Amino acid sequence: MEEELIPSYWLEVTLSTHSAEEFEYEAIAHLPVDIRDALPYLNAVLDRAIYLPDGPALAWRQEEHNIGFWPDRIAVDHLHSRGEARQAVEELIGLVNRVWARRGEIEPDARTHTPLKPLEVYRLLPQTNCGLCGEATCFTFALKVAARQAKAEECRPLYEEAACADQRARLEALLAPRGTG
Repeated sequence: MEEELIPSYWLEVTLSTHSAEEFEYEAIAHLPVDIRDALPYLNAVLDRAIYLPDGPALAWRQEEHNIGFWPDRIAVDHLHSRGEARQAVEELIGLVNRVWARRGEIEPDARTHTPLKPLEVYRLLPQTNCGLCGEATCFTFALKVAARQAKAEECRPLYEEAACADQRARLEALLAPRGTG
């Protein structure tokens, strides 16, 4: 069996300075190895990751967490406890090790993908401002879909009206993941 890319790390957990209203933590896993060669493989499998080869760095959002991968560290924010910080870092280290172990099966992707733009999503919605999704306007809903805080399926007119079939298909293609971790 192949040795893990990241055999150990040093964990730094601090209180976040991003929000004065919320009490939350940030975690940084300081790595004893250089993981720059793993970043294009992570970019290939992580949905909506943004790879910056000149950094090199990779940014990814998973649920409410912003995650950054650099050659010498992995950082994650919006954590509610030190225990959650340790668990999140353990999962990210495991993800990197699993992707690295499968690198022979993965085509590395060194491209920089652009983030999903809310206006792209909005243009494909019915634009009725019906509120059935729980948002006051279709644009507000588009903002949440682009940020992965809402699912397109929550737009009932888009999924229930036959006249919206083409828009629905184009939106699903736009939202389709590039890969899986």
